[in-house]
Amino acid sequence: MTLAPSSLAKGQACLDCRRRKIKCDGVRPICGPCYRAQRYEDCEFGSTLNSKTPSRMQRIENDIALVEHRIMDLQIHSSLPLQTLRRDHSGRNGVQTNSTQTQVLQIALETIVARAEEIGFFLHLPKFRSLCFGTAGSRERPPSALTDSICLWAAVISPSESLRKPENKFLARAVQASTTISASSHRLKILYGIQTEILLCQYFLHKGRLVEAQYHLSIAVSFAVVGKLAHIGSTGSQFTFRDSIERGEYIIGYWTVVALDGIWSSMLNFPSHFGSESILNADTPWPLEMDTYERNPPIFPPMNTVRAFMENVPNEKEPSRLSVLAKAAILLQKADCISREWQPNMSSRDSAAYFQRFSELNERIRTFRVNSPNTLAGYPPAFKPRVILAHSVAHVATLQLNRIFMANAQCRELALASCKSIVWTIHSADWKSMAHIDPIIGSIWSTTAGMLFEEITRIQTVPGAAAVVADLRNGYDEIVLSVSHFSKDSAFMQFQLTQLCGN
Repeated sequence: MTLAPSSLAKGQACLDCRRRKIKCDGVRPICGPCYRAQRYEDCEFGSTLNSKTPSRMQRIENDIALVEHRIMDLQIHSSLPLQTLRRDHSGRNGVQTNSTQTQVLQIALETIVARAEEIGFFLHLPKFRSLCFGTAGSRERPPSALTDSICLWAAVISPSESLRKPENKFLARAVQASTTISASSHRLKILYGIQTEILLCQYFLHKGRLVEAQYHLSIAVSFAVVGKLAHIGSTGSQFTFRDSIERGEYIIGYWTVVALDGIWSSMLNFPSHFGSESILNADTPWPLEMDTYERNPPIFPPMNTVRAFMENVPNEKEPSRLSVLAKAAILLQKADCISREWQPNMSSRDSAAYFQRFSELNERIRTFRVNSPNTLAGYPPAFKPRVILAHSVAHVATLQLNRIFMANAQCRELALASCKSIVWTIHSADWKSMAHIDPIIGSIWSTTAGMLFEEITRIQTVPGAAAVVADLRNGYDEIVLSVSHFSKDSAFMQFQLTQLCGN
């Protein structure tokens, strides 16, 4: 913590103390009054009267407002006009009766099970089913925005024309109803809000509609921030859970958002709403597999979860699939941030400090890759896409960090080794037997192919390099074929294929 001055200049108090009209001591990162009141997440200094730096919540709100304006511009020219999103969705105007809606939702839940991890559905399915089809009018019943989002994905996935046909209707209803969750009095509105927005942002990415995808991810992040989900289990936290399953749902929901934010910000050049430094303060425990929460596992005290991970402190015997993915995403985001910090005109002192951080992160990524499960064997088909994504994210983190120094032989070797590891992952995945995969992996694989293409171009005229060039071409071709395979299912993957074919 930094020491506070004896008397604060006007506007130097933290935002929360100013809102509560109490005296602030100015201690950072958490002032005394906020620390004693256990208002850790509310204590922010980024928006004082003398500062031009917005607070984290203000950055999120600004990003959301910007994307909302862009969405409005798109809707003016869209085949789904804005008026469509304002239609009544209570059951009138041709929408199904309650009994039909129940039947459709039952079918939809069965339809998405096989792709639940891929599309971001993380809730405990048996419990969710009982809440959906339990007592009518129950305050625990999931909101229509969430059930419509599930039906929307079922319409995308289902081979049944009768379920696929109302896709636009489900989309309109889900998007419109999603705007009402935050204002509701539902006990689980944070949890259900995150789940709804994740399903919607994944849908829009699948469709290649990146503006809307970014918008709905922003809303998911805002739910996580407002709900203070980075500090589940912290001393003095106000969380009360009905059971260990509900606790697990919140933990899994939080890390799902963290993983998406880290991967998308790095691979799609979206603004990160958490940031690699902010996420270091998270002490919510790493997620377990959902069936572990069914067994009421012991609750351990908070442990500076992310900071301990970055310092390579061992804390998990058997990491879950989501835990591995979230860690890989954090490393990727950190690699992206450090690569952007490099300036050719740095002073000797700054340059030395930079390369110290650079080397430490390279080593941390290496140890993470070595210690992570290194096989794709044994995973059921429903779990395989997430494992492939986690492997790909971990390897592309090395590529992202080292590619700006390709003139350096060691950095080039590390970058190319990570590319070959991704090609090995693709080959080992037996992708021809898979029908679907998370579309964000298309961006990772395209980045990898781009790196291979650059290296092929660089050495193809070098004497004696024919065997190396042939090996690189085989890797490049494997990526193109795999992206082509999955592009039949996703507009975003189709776009990535178009980019590859332009090389």
